Amino acid sequence: MNRFSSTIAIAATALALTGCASMHSGTTQQVKVSSNPAGATVYTAIKKDGVVSNKVAVGVTPLTVTLSRKHGALFVEKEGFVATEVQLTTRMNPWVWGDILLTSPLSTSIDTSTGAAREYDPGEFMVDLQPVAK
Repeated sequence: MNRFSSTIAIAATALALTGCASMHSGTTQQVKVSSNPAGATVYTAIKKDGVVSNKVAVGVTPLTVTLSRKHGALFVEKEGFVATEVQLTTRMNPWVWGDILLTSPLSTSIDTSTGAAREYDPGEFMVDLQPVAK
C-alpha cells in the first residue's frame, strides 16, 4: 500500500469513527443564565435518571456556563428565595444529519452516547426566583 492509500485509509477510518456533531459542536455547550433578582448562585451538576451528582457552584448571575450536553443540570439559589432547578430543553443538533448522510451508523451512535447529538434550546435561560414564604 503506498503512502497516499494509507493516508486515505486512515482518514476514512477516522471519519467513520468520529461523529459530525462531536467534531463540530463538542460534547459541551455554553449557556447564558440570568436571574431576577440578579446575584443568585448558579450550580452545574450531572443529572441522570433523576439523581443529581457533582453539584458545583460556578458563579453568580448573570453569567455564561459550560454544560455537558448529555446529562447537564443547572440550579439557581439565593438566600431568601426558593432554590430553583432550571428546566433544560434540548433539540437535535443539526450536525447529526452529517452523521446520518455522510458517515456510518457507528458515528451516529457515538454522538448519541456522548450527548453531542443534542443541543440546549434555547441557549439562554432567565430564572424568576420566588421569595421564601414567611
